[in-house]
Amino acid sequence: MPTLRLRDLAPRQRDLAGLAALYLAYSAAVWIGLRWAIAPGGGSPIWPAAGVAFAGLILGGPQLWPAVLLGRLTIALVTSSPQPWWADSLVAAASAASALVPVLLIRRAGGLDPRLGSLPDIARLIMFGGAVGAVISSLGVLALWAAGLPGDTVAAVTQNWVSGFLVGVLIGAPLVLTFSRAAAWRPTAVQLLHLAACLTAVGLVAYHVFLQPAAQPTGTWQLFPVLVWAALAFSTQGASLGLAIVAVVGTWAATQGIWPAGPAYATRRILMAQEFVAASGLTILVLAAVADERRATDQIARSEQRLRAETEALEILNETGALIAADFDLESVVQTVTDAGVALTGAEFGAFFYNVIGERGEEYMLFTLSGAPREAFERFGMPRNTKVFAPTFEGEGVVRSDDIQKDPRYGQNAPHHGQPKGHLPVRSYLAAPVKSRSGEVLGGLFFGHPEVGVFEARAERLASGLAAQAAIAIDNARLYQAAQREIADRTRAEEHQRLLINELNHRVKNTLATVQSIAAQTRRTADDPQVSYEAFLERLMALSRAHNVLTRQRWEGAELREIVEDAIQPFDAGGARFRIGGPSTWLEPQAALALAMALHELATNAAKYGALSVAEGHVALNWTVGEDGGDGLRLDLSWQEMDGPPVTTPARKGFGSRLLERGLAAELNGEVNVDYRPEGLVCTMRARLPGAETGAQAAAE
Repeated sequence: MPTLRLRDLAPRQRDLAGLAALYLAYSAAVWIGLRWAIAPGGGSPIWPAAGVAFAGLILGGPQLWPAVLLGRLTIALVTSSPQPWWADSLVAAASAASALVPVLLIRRAGGLDPRLGSLPDIARLIMFGGAVGAVISSLGVLALWAAGLPGDTVAAVTQNWVSGFLVGVLIGAPLVLTFSRAAAWRPTAVQLLHLAACLTAVGLVAYHVFLQPAAQPTGTWQLFPVLVWAALAFSTQGASLGLAIVAVVGTWAATQGIWPAGPAYATRRILMAQEFVAASGLTILVLAAVADERRATDQIARSEQRLRAETEALEILNETGALIAADFDLESVVQTVTDAGVALTGAEFGAFFYNVIGERGEEYMLFTLSGAPREAFERFGMPRNTKVFAPTFEGEGVVRSDDIQKDPRYGQNAPHHGQPKGHLPVRSYLAAPVKSRSGEVLGGLFFGHPEVGVFEARAERLASGLAAQAAIAIDNARLYQAAQREIADRTRAEEHQRLLINELNHRVKNTLATVQSIAAQTRRTADDPQVSYEAFLERLMALSRAHNVLTRQRWEGAELREIVEDAIQPFDAGGARFRIGGPSTWLEPQAALALAMALHELATNAAKYGALSVAEGHVALNWTVGEDGGDGLRLDLSWQEMDGPPVTTPARKGFGSRLLERGLAAELNGEVNVDYRPEGLVCTMRARLPGAETGAQAAAE
C-alpha cells in the first residue's frame, strides 16, 4: 500500500459531498444511539454510529474524519448535553479516532472489500474496526469520569460502552458497506422476495424468543437456523440485515426488562444482550464469508467444467484438422467433418450436402452422412431449395431451431408438405453454410435430433466453425496450429489454476492449524481472559508480520535478518534495545515462521520480566553459519539479555517455553536451550539448513 501522508488526511474540495453525507448519517446514528444511553452522553446498548463512521471512512477515505468529529459535537449541542464542552470535545475526538485509526490500519494491511466476501475481510472488520476501534472509543469514558461520572459506575459504563461499540460495528458497518454502490449488489425480483421472506422469518423468531421469553426460556438457539439461512442465501447482505433485526428486538427487550429473565439489573441484562448479539454477529458474519468463498470455489469448479468441455471440443477440432490436412480425398475429408460435427453439437445424425449445378439449373447431391445409414436419404432424392433450406444453400447464415416442425417456413412445399413418410425424425434442427474464401457456397452442414431444444448457442458456434474449417481445408495446417496454441494455453491455464488452488488450500490449512494451536495454548496458559485475549492478538500479529515477510518473497523463504527485524520491531521503538549481528542466511518458510514466533515469545518475556522491562536493559541477538560436516549448513543463533533485573527459573513452563523447546526445535531440525542465568536469560538455537539455501543464492535465483 502507498505511504499515507498527513496531508492525505485533509479533506479536499471534491470531498465536500462525502463529508456532508457522512456528517448527516453519523449525526442521525449518534442521536439514535443516545436515545438508549445508560448514562448521559455515555454508552448505548447498540452504538450504530460506530458502524456508520467506520463504513464511511472505508468507502470515502480517511480524509472524511472531520464529519465524525463535527457530527458528534453537533448532537451534543443540539441535545443540550449535560457534560461540559471540553468533555464533549474529548468524546468527539475519541469517536473520530476510533474510526480513523482502524481504517488506516486496514489500508496498511491491504484494504477491505466492501462486499465482505472473504474471511480476511471479516477478520479485519472484527479486529480493527471492532476491537481496536472499541478500545480507542472507550477513552471517551475517561472524559465522562472527569466530568463527574460516579467512580463506582465507570467499570459498568466502560463495559457497556465497549460492547455497544463492537455491536454497532458488527451490525452497522456490514449494512452500510455491503449495500453501498461499491459492493454493486443487484438482486433480481425473485431474490428480493426470497430476502423478504427470510427477514420476515428472522423477525418472527426474534419476536418469539425475545418478547415471549416465558414461553421459550432457552430459545435463543432458534434464531440461528434463520440467521444461517440469511447468511447462506444472501451472503453478508442477508446476514447483516438479519443481525440488525435480532439486535434491535433483543436489545429493546433487554432495556424493557423482558429478556433475559434472570438478571435483575438493567445494565446486566443489556450486557447479556450485547454479548449475545456480538457472538451471533461474529458467527454469522464468518459463516457468510465462508459461504461466499465456497461459492467462489464452486464457480471455479463450474468454470473448470466448461473449460473441460471446450477442451474436448478443441481436441475434436484438432483431430479433425489433422485428418483433413493430411487427406486430399474430398469425400473422406467431408466425412471426417460430418462425424466431427455430430460429436461437437450432440446431434443424433448429420449430413453434408454438396452443391452441383445440373441440367435443370439447380441440383444437390447427398455427399456424406453420419449417425444413420446412407439408404435413409437415398430414396428421397436430393433436397430442394425450399424456404427451410434456402438460407443455408444461399449462404445467408446459420439456421437453428428448437422445433423445426413449428417453424413458419416448414411444410410449405408439395408434395410432402413437411417430412416425407419414413424420413429420419427431425425436431431440433441446425444448419450451417459451407462457403469458400471467394464467397461461393459449396453446400451445407445439416444436423438433426428427434427431441426438441437440443442445440444451444454453443452448438451453433461450433457448427459454424466446423463449416468454415471444411470450406478451407487447404488452409487447414494454419488452423491446426492455431488450435494447438489455444489448447496449450488452456492446458497451462488449467495447470496454473490447479497449482494455485492446491497452494491456497495448503496455506489456508496450515495457517488455520497454527492459529488454532496458538489460541488453544494461549487459553490454556493464561488465567485472566483479558490477558489471554491480548496475548492471543499479539501472537496473531507476530504471525501476520512473518506472513508479510514471506509474501514479499512469494513464500519461497525469507532472509533471517528480515525475520529478526520484523519480530523485534514492536519492542524496539527507539532502535537501541537490540544488538543484531550475523551473516546473510536464507530460511525455508516453515523455519521462518517458527523462528518469528519464537523471537516474539522471547521478546514478550523480556518486555515483561527480562532486560526489556527496564530502561537500561538490552538484548544481543547474534548468529553464525558454518559447515555441519555433511552436505548442509549449521545455523547457531544466540539470544542474550543483559543489564536487566535478576532472572530466576520460572515455577512452570508456559506457552513460550514449550514453543521454544519443542515446536521450534522440531521445525528447525535442531536443538534449543534456554538458560535462566541470574544476569540475564540466554537462549541458544542450533539448526541444520540445506547447503544451497543462502540469502545470496536465493536472491540470485
